[in-house]
Amino acid sequence: MNKRFFVLFLAVILFTMTGCGKTSSAPSSAEDVLKKADHAMSKLESVHTSISFDESSVTSNPPKRTSQNVQVQADFQRHPLMVSEEVVWKAPLQTARNIKLFRQGDELAMHERLVKDKKGWQEITEDQRAQLLGVWVPFASPVMDLSLLEPFADDAKLEKIDYGYALQFSLSPADYRKLMELVSVNSEQPEQFIHTHGGFPVIDKLDIELKINDQTMFVTGVKMSANITGYFKRDYIRYKQKLDATYSYFNDIDAIQTPKDAKMFQ
Repeated sequence: MNKRFFVLFLAVILFTMTGCGKTSSAPSSAEDVLKKADHAMSKLESVHTSISFDESSVTSNPPKRTSQNVQVQADFQRHPLMVSEEVVWKAPLQTARNIKLFRQGDELAMHERLVKDKKGWQEITEDQRAQLLGVWVPFASPVMDLSLLEPFADDAKLEKIDYGYALQFSLSPADYRKLMELVSVNSEQPEQFIHTHGGFPVIDKLDIELKINDQTMFVTGVKMSANITGYFKRDYIRYKQKLDATYSYFNDIDAIQTPKDAKMFQ
């Protein structure tokens, strides 16, 4: 009897080591991690988002140098759908803009906090929001839109970190052109944007890193750093960009309150 018990016990141990020790849900590739993260984020009920975006550019025709900084603090809840975004936009020699964006269901409105502003809350479109935030930030606020990175998952590098996974993307010139097509949807003139950014690109630096919690598969952070010169015919555009987005308080934010003075949400 003891012998039979020992054999049964040994069989259980071997089964555990060879079978149960392997979790079928454990990600097997960068593409798998991205899919699982996309699924987890689609079920997310609420989150707080903090974003910093810096951009500077130089163009040859017309000769022009520009720069801007966009800071966003956002709260998102899915049921009922409500998004509150505090935006600070800064550019050299211009007055900083402090803007409140609010979404409730399909309704979207903004309020610019200026002393001389007597308009209060104004309804706006998705295109107007994108023009304010730029081509990159709408993909990161209020929740990371992973469709931006899915076309490049096959070549992404998967790294295990302390609390989860890091996906690192290294894009070829062809991948870069594809990326510009994707982000052009948030441009005022998509065709012109693709023309000026999708020529012959010289990529000095283009690093994108996505961090994901291995317990929840929630995206906890996104970083992008780019230093690129795009040539088209005899002209060029040279720009530097840096995006840093962090996500926290998953399913644990304070209830979002509808602005009392925004009549369109009443």
